[in-house]
Amino acid sequence: MPEIHHIKHLREKKGLSLSEIVRRHANVNKYGEVTVDGEAFVVHGIPVPNRVLVKKEWDRFMVLSQEGEVYLEAPRPYTKKQRELPWKDILAEWAQKPRVVEYSRFRVYLPEAIRKYFMEQPKQTASRIRGVQKLLERYTVYEIAQWLDKYQRWDLTPHEIGVLMEAKRSEYPAKWEEAYTPSVFVDYETDLHVYDQRLCPSREGGSRA
Repeated sequence: MPEIHHIKHLREKKGLSLSEIVRRHANVNKYGEVTVDGEAFVVHGIPVPNRVLVKKEWDRFMVLSQEGEVYLEAPRPYTKKQRELPWKDILAEWAQKPRVVEYSRFRVYLPEAIRKYFMEQPKQTASRIRGVQKLLERYTVYEIAQWLDKYQRWDLTPHEIGVLMEAKRSEYPAKWEEAYTPSVFVDYETDLHVYDQRLCPSREGGSRA
């Protein structure tokens, strides 16, 4: 009976009328969607169908369980702000049913390179989805897509891609352009042998003069 207790709390502690309480509740349909301001939003991590609370602020809203757990927080539709899709949750669902990738509403938002990588070898789609999901712990979906676009290595496993991306990240950084060093010293290499002679002349055959 958690919903009854919550309604009682809203009435007694928050001073809300029943009509105000009703407006704060929303249904999650069988597709895992809740409608806010006339637009459908997918709520991950909750059994469907279900009933949730919707807390609205002037620019954002939150979808909460009856116990107050936040399932979704996003800008309200009228603000026209872009929101980052929860790719980890989406890929977790795709990994369970790889065939839904072709029909998912989120497919159009996935970078083309990753879509191609998933579909390149249909028998490996599920394992590739799980692998890319793990890569999202270290990289964004756009970084992974950029790497695939650049190197076109559709044959590699996600683990191999991760190793190569990490190796690329560890490379010596590109030369930093700055205007403070006098031009005469640009690209000048110190003769370390002469330096050693000055530092320890007795061992390097130099003189103390």
